[in-house]
Amino acid sequence: MNIAVIGSGMAGLAAARILKDAGHQVTIFEALSGRGMDSHSIQFEDGLIDAPLRVMNAHLWKNTLSLAAYLEIPTFPVRTYMACSWLFEDKVETWLTTTRSRIGNFPIINNRKGIKQYGWRLVKGMLQLKTAIHKFFKTKDQEMTLAEFINQHEIEEVFWHGAVMPVLYTICTCNPKTIGEWPAKPLLKFLKHLTDGDALLRLQGGTPALVDKLVAGIEIRSGSAIRHVAQHADGLWVEDENGERFQFDRAVVATPTHKIEQFLDAKQFAEDLELLKQFRFEQGDLVIHTDSSVMPPKRKDWTVLSYMMDRKFTRQQFTVWLNSVEPSLVGKNAVFQTWRPVTEIDPKKVISTVSLTRAVVDKQTVELNKQLQQRHLDVNRKVFYCGSWSCDGLPILESAVTSAMHIAEIFGAPLEFVGMKPKIEVAPQLGY
Repeated sequence: MNIAVIGSGMAGLAAARILKDAGHQVTIFEALSGRGMDSHSIQFEDGLIDAPLRVMNAHLWKNTLSLAAYLEIPTFPVRTYMACSWLFEDKVETWLTTTRSRIGNFPIINNRKGIKQYGWRLVKGMLQLKTAIHKFFKTKDQEMTLAEFINQHEIEEVFWHGAVMPVLYTICTCNPKTIGEWPAKPLLKFLKHLTDGDALLRLQGGTPALVDKLVAGIEIRSGSAIRHVAQHADGLWVEDENGERFQFDRAVVATPTHKIEQFLDAKQFAEDLELLKQFRFEQGDLVIHTDSSVMPPKRKDWTVLSYMMDRKFTRQQFTVWLNSVEPSLVGKNAVFQTWRPVTEIDPKKVISTVSLTRAVVDKQTVELNKQLQQRHLDVNRKVFYCGSWSCDGLPILESAVTSAMHIAEIFGAPLEFVGMKPKIEVAPQLGY
């Protein structure tokens, strides 16, 4: 079939690749001038800045890494140490730094103050969390939210709000106020693998290398925003903002739902639009910069992940030190990514500010997704939807790939990459 894929984020690109390799003719439409998936990646002192930076756990990003292996993109391991600091009006105090054990890759407390003041509380919290997670996966009731889970279990506050929740903010990149609405199951699954000591992987060449392989041999019409999609007797017609019209047999729409209503024919797709408009999204800024004030005051305490929070856990931010996980930035000036900064970042040191759209995940979206997948089973359907928002779970990138796999199954396209193991090469010299 001749298939249009609207949107070149991870879901759209994965769907396009799978359908292309299954023998379909595929055209990708992207409103931006480049590719959506790596549109925010930039060069810095001849090095690569991935925005956002992506590191992946082999269990939790199973389909994503299998797809990368299928595309022959090697990976390398990275160690994601963390530092936590209290925010004060006049100073910043680092109260915890961690490393990983050489055997088992388990997180361990690295600084004397962390051991002396919070060591027992952190160890106690870790044991409480492991016990609570074990009980959760033994019970039949696994439909609760994260807030409901934490209300049922007593877990040390400093450990939960000072160490665990910041990590979840990092992965979900969502508003801290909405994280409690998430279904607990995927978050607890993530935490289980994290506390079990599984290593994290990065793709060689970062996101641009992945996108290059995903679009290889596929026509991509960049800078071509879609204005109208409608069904006619002679097929499905897609019209862009320049007035050009294209005929297809099917279309896969891989954009956030608030954009879909801008081009789907309102009468023909009224029921779809009524469902899609119920999905909610939120936005946040990722600031790429060279301002080291987001890091611990002492250089020896710098780690890959820097978390800052007040003692009441009402204000928090996280920062990634890119030089420590991106080989092309080793030896360059220190560069950082800070998500929703609450401390002031020197405007003169800002390289770029990226606005990211994230789906709100809660019990309602779980039900909405069930209804959406049921609609996809209509044998007369010509328009399908995919994206991280259309697949419950965590992480976002993995949900996007999984949603593309759901589309492939509907089209009868083989998923040749499933189960392939990532090719892990020797880690390059990194800037720890």
